[in-house]
Amino acid sequence: MRGPSRLAVLAGPESSLTPAEIARSADGFVDLWFLLDAADSGVPGQALHMVASALAPTAVVDFTDFGACRDAVRAAGAMAVTTFSDRYCPLAARLSAEIKGASVAWPAWGRKDVQRRMLRAAGVSKVESAEIGGRGSLRSFVRAVGLPVVVKPTGGAASRDTWLLATESDISEFLRLSGDGGARTGMFAERFIVGEPPVAAHLADYVSAEVFRFAAAGQASENLFSHAFVTDRLVPAWPCRETGLVLPSAMAPDRQESVIAVARKALDALSADVGAFHVEVKPGRPAPEVIEVNGRLGGFIARLVRYGTGQDIGRLALSCALGQYADLDLRWDRCVLVLLFQAPARADRIERAPSRREVARRPGVQAVDMVSPAGASVNWRGGTNLAPAWVWLAADSHAELRGHLLDLAAFLSEEFSFVDAAGNPIRDHGWIERITRGESGGLE
Repeated sequence: MRGPSRLAVLAGPESSLTPAEIARSADGFVDLWFLLDAADSGVPGQALHMVASALAPTAVVDFTDFGACRDAVRAAGAMAVTTFSDRYCPLAARLSAEIKGASVAWPAWGRKDVQRRMLRAAGVSKVESAEIGGRGSLRSFVRAVGLPVVVKPTGGAASRDTWLLATESDISEFLRLSGDGGARTGMFAERFIVGEPPVAAHLADYVSAEVFRFAAAGQASENLFSHAFVTDRLVPAWPCRETGLVLPSAMAPDRQESVIAVARKALDALSADVGAFHVEVKPGRPAPEVIEVNGRLGGFIARLVRYGTGQDIGRLALSCALGQYADLDLRWDRCVLVLLFQAPARADRIERAPSRREVARRPGVQAVDMVSPAGASVNWRGGTNLAPAWVWLAADSHAELRGHLLDLAAFLSEEFSFVDAAGNPIRDHGWIERITRGESGGLE
């Protein structure tokens, strides 16, 4: 009797599934094997290596040496390669292509500028974009498309160093801090996309489609070998920092279908066939517009699904990587969200912070992953991963969940205090005012 297929997973920091979560999802149906980067030699990397090696067979290779990675995967007898870390998506795709055959193309993961050009060429996107070659090129682009524009790293993740330039002073500030206008740091600019108004004030005008594919990209949009669902987002903090995700989506079913349809078209355009994908989209008319496409399971998604349905979406992602079909029937028992509470943009340090126990006692709180202590540094350019608090909430309805969110957000806004680099108190009520504005929008 044939045993389970061996799957190579490139494990790394800032992953949407930890090695422990991957091992739990793989238990009983996947022969798991971890490949680790020899360059991850710091304390976090050493901890990752120790945990991964305790869970499954493991090899350590220099990830800049493709030949060594290829040889290690072949020696392990892996049938497929996947990753849950943004930085390793290009390598995982290339190794997967090598297993399938050298003629197979792999998507342009890690190159958001190239992705945008490919999406435009395929007719999936109409958003203008340009690489930043220096201070003059940014101003030329702004003159051509107008304000606002977004500037971000071509290989960025977790809203790190993402700038929304809406005024001339925003442009001047970006140029001052970037020195060369972002030319040497791999930044590019694109026209800011405006989405349709969300169904409630605490929700953003963008969502994400979580797409799971088991068949060739040219067929997946038309057949049963593909699953997808939509995740709502909380209103971002200035300038473009993510503040949380919500499931199940409160969007009307027909609008969700339009988001999923454009996400699948984007994956087709990028030749993204087998795997789990995370596609950020701005809903709009006549059609939604793609923000970006990611070659791995979305961050926080697996845990939200587990809290809301009890199901293991990580297991589905591993099945996709192997090209093995698996059912998906999400039945939501609860509405859930993760709040990534952000510091004011001008803050430099936390002056005062609540305790983890105080946060855990707020209504609807399921888990508290992190509450940064007083004295900790903050920097808005670090994006999601430097948010001072990560808290999970659940409720029986969207309306009740919104109430829990507003209670928690007000509590954190009051109990956290911040100072700037000169030690001056910093307060910014803009985000809390946005999410509390108006009614629930008919949420049930």
